[in-house]
Amino acid sequence: MNASSDRLLRRTLWGNAIFSVVSGVVLVAFATPFAASATHAPLSVAGLDLAIVFELLGVGVVLFGAVCGWAASRESLPRGWARVIFAADILWVAASALVLVLPVSWTTAGIAGIVVVALVVADLAILEYLGLRRLSAAH
Repeated sequence: MNASSDRLLRRTLWGNAIFSVVSGVVLVAFATPFAASATHAPLSVAGLDLAIVFELLGVGVVLFGAVCGWAASRESLPRGWARVIFAADILWVAASALVLVLPVSWTTAGIAGIVVVALVVADLAILEYLGLRRLSAAH
């Protein structure tokens, strides 16, 4: 694998790492106000207040970002991990769509937050797909 064949995927994984860590930290730091502005009525998920769900989700997103950064930093790009990251991004977009159709009284801000993040993740997934295809073509 040469540098030009993995450049797109490596840069996309770095972008995913930065986006994930920053957005995860912001979600943890502002979980309570985000939860208050996301729905018209208090919401609990599996018995947990939405703010706690946001905090846990934020920690998970930070860890996911760390995995993306780890994969991007390897001298030889781990294609298996890149595929796992790609699949996780696809699942995030699908889960976002599912969350929007749940019988929850989302506010406009809540809907906008879910949609904007899903669109960014979808863009990252598209770039990861193209990067994985480019790698396969180079071999």
